[in-house]
Amino acid sequence: MRRVLALAANAWRENLRSRFFLLTLAFAGIFLYLSFILGALAVEQQARVLLDFGLAFIELMGLAGAIYGATTMVLRELETKTIYLILSRPVGRGEYLLGRFLGLMLSVLVSMALMAAVHLIMLRLKGWSGADAYAMAWLGGFLKVLVTASLTLFLAVFSSSALTAGVIACALWSLGHFLPELRFLVSHGAPRAAVAPLTFLSWVVPDLQLLNFRDRLQTVPGSGPEAGAAVWLGYCALYCAVWLALAWGLLRRKEL
Repeated sequence: MRRVLALAANAWRENLRSRFFLLTLAFAGIFLYLSFILGALAVEQQARVLLDFGLAFIELMGLAGAIYGATTMVLRELETKTIYLILSRPVGRGEYLLGRFLGLMLSVLVSMALMAAVHLIMLRLKGWSGADAYAMAWLGGFLKVLVTASLTLFLAVFSSSALTAGVIACALWSLGHFLPELRFLVSHGAPRAAVAPLTFLSWVVPDLQLLNFRDRLQTVPGSGPEAGAAVWLGYCALYCAVWLALAWGLLRRKEL
């Protein structure tokens, strides 16, 4: 475990020096400012518009950083042969992947938390005070980014192409918001020839609608998601564990 934490800390420091994460925070600040202006245009629903718009952009910026990191961190070290130096020490490939993944998600967590702090200040200025409900909605967005990043890491190791993995991850993230509709098609009227591919997608694609607490968030303080914490936390942990294990299996088969 000590080696995993050391690798995570190293990945965290590298991400702090990455210009991409600085640009992500800069763009997020701009978009949050735009959400403030947009909220001013909605005279009767300023807090609600500012809330929805800001949370959506925080999630999108976190997603961009997670996909970029997941598609490049391992492939970059494979290309530069840095991974040989790491694995020549008493570090297993599973420890290497887990450490890199934890360091990436720590970076994303901090960047999304900083954006959320700015967003909350703007909401306070508009008189909105549902901090507990906001925390649940923000957590749902982070968990969506977390499960997408684990799938993206597997795709990067599988395809050995950052562009391919990133495009597929974005497509699956979009599809994950329509997974209930996809499952309905499988069970109620999808053509027989399409049932098998759709069933496969329904198992592979993360059910992001389960974690989409923002749609259920009300401006009434204290409101929150209906699902129990054990359900969605267990789902995220299982999903990430499966795809990280598959990525580890693929990395073990590579000649390093």
